[in-house]
Amino acid sequence: METRDLEYVLAVEAHGGIGRAAEALDMTQPALTKAVQRVEAQLGVPLFERTTLGMRVTQAGAVFLERARRIRLEYEDAIKEMRGIQTGEQGMLRLGYSPSMPNALVLGACRQLIRERPVARLRLTMRVARELMDLLQAGELDLAIAPLPRQANPALVSRELFTDRLAVVADENHPLLRRRNLTLADLTDQQWLLPSAHVLIRQQIDAAFTELGLPAPILRVETDFGSTALFDLVRGTEMLCIAGSTSNGAQAGLRPIALRPDALDLGRRVGVMSRAGAYLSPLALRMIGIFEARMQ
Repeated sequence: METRDLEYVLAVEAHGGIGRAAEALDMTQPALTKAVQRVEAQLGVPLFERTTLGMRVTQAGAVFLERARRIRLEYEDAIKEMRGIQTGEQGMLRLGYSPSMPNALVLGACRQLIRERPVARLRLTMRVARELMDLLQAGELDLAIAPLPRQANPALVSRELFTDRLAVVADENHPLLRRRNLTLADLTDQQWLLPSAHVLIRQQIDAAFTELGLPAPILRVETDFGSTALFDLVRGTEMLCIAGSTSNGAQAGLRPIALRPDALDLGRRVGVMSRAGAYLSPLALRMIGIFEARMQ
């Protein structure tokens, strides 16, 4: 079986049908159909079944395609490693980072790497932590700097850089900034900008209110993306939002409100993550070293 055959069946899975996959691969539908049939004949089992909505993966297909993805990642890693041997530290580093990461750390490290490696290229991706972990596991990122999961993920290798505590922040003219020893009960009539419910920090906040028998935070703005630009949306309003103690909220004119220390536990560990077993290029290893040196 050739590696391109794996790409063909993975494309059919990704696009949900022969037609869309053939278009994405820039090949004819009959040619792609024959390729899929060739793989199925070699395996002796059908990988897909046709439905009114397209192609659906069979139980055997799901098992095979999971292994096919691993083979593709290993093959891509092998190619990267050979190129690294051939070209030294030339190449591209694909770095993902969470919007709650301090710009001084992430962009400062990028500037240092660019100065040290004039021919290296960077591809930066900003996503929430869960999406970054998915991209790492899919082989679409080399490294990600983000809050580390509370439970270890065996598919990832994590290197802790620092601990941080998120804070509830508001515009510097917000009335709550004139008060001290606030509790969550003092925040029930406030409006918030918060991430979607699938994001861990949102789940922690909702759970904290629920445990005290309080109504959920009043959402004025809910986002399904992360960006430091959202701090500009909060500035000049009476909305509350969440920022890291080392993040960029202060630069946007936001200040932490004085919650009681036991009111809301939003501690977190921040680190660099990579896919377990993945080849780390000299560029990736150097970037890890830069991050670690900057946190010492």
